[in-house]
Amino acid sequence: MNLRKLLHSLLILLCFSAFKMNGQEKSSSSATSTPTALATSKSKWGWGIQNGLSLNSFTNEQPHTGYNIGNTGGLFIERNLGKNFYTRLTVGYTGAGGELVTFKDDTRYGLDPMFSFKNVKQSSYLLHSVDTYIDFIYKRKTASNWSYYIGVGGGMANKFGEFEQYDKTGEFIPGIYGTVHNKQFTNRFENYWFNGNGLIGISVPTKSFDLFFETKFIMGVTSVRPNYSYIEFEGVTGALKTNALQFTVGISNLFKKNK
Repeated sequence: MNLRKLLHSLLILLCFSAFKMNGQEKSSSSATSTPTALATSKSKWGWGIQNGLSLNSFTNEQPHTGYNIGNTGGLFIERNLGKNFYTRLTVGYTGAGGELVTFKDDTRYGLDPMFSFKNVKQSSYLLHSVDTYIDFIYKRKTASNWSYYIGVGGGMANKFGEFEQYDKTGEFIPGIYGTVHNKQFTNRFENYWFNGNGLIGISVPTKSFDLFFETKFIMGVTSVRPNYSYIEFEGVTGALKTNALQFTVGISNLFKKNK
């Protein structure tokens, strides 16, 4: 929890610093009277927004896991560290999660093999979370004036809700089988977890902003469900993490020349 508070404090500090530095740089540029100084003055700070899709999966510590798709989006501030290196702080939303298949069989306890006590349930979970990431990025500009970049980083996801859609198949009455489709809000997963990530992207300049396309792989570091059992049996449990491959498009005004 101390690390959680530290990340939130760092976010507030960097946002304040970005606005403060931008204000100072604009004041400095307006006070400079030579056209050369105006042309070469660049802000070390930038900001951007992005939105896209997240292809999610739970890790395979236990079998019978699969993929689902959620949305992702966010805002970021970025600082030029010099020599093509940048640091980026992102705050956004992600629908994380994945699919799980659960085999319920309470006939082991002497119950009837009917639908409520014996079934197969395929669930798709979306874990709605507010994410905070810090990334370190290396960016190069090409002769055609567009840029490519790669980066690594990590962060924390704070869940504010989770939603399950499922198909449950079993025996309704002796000899008659069927499937029930339903959806519901649940509370089976951790409230927060930590991730690592790697990213790659390209950025194309326009007159007013830079347009970028980015792919990010997110790897779970801590579990989102520490005691999951695919057969709902206490003796067979494992920790689940959630991974994602995200594809986003965004705009930024990074390092444009002041006018």
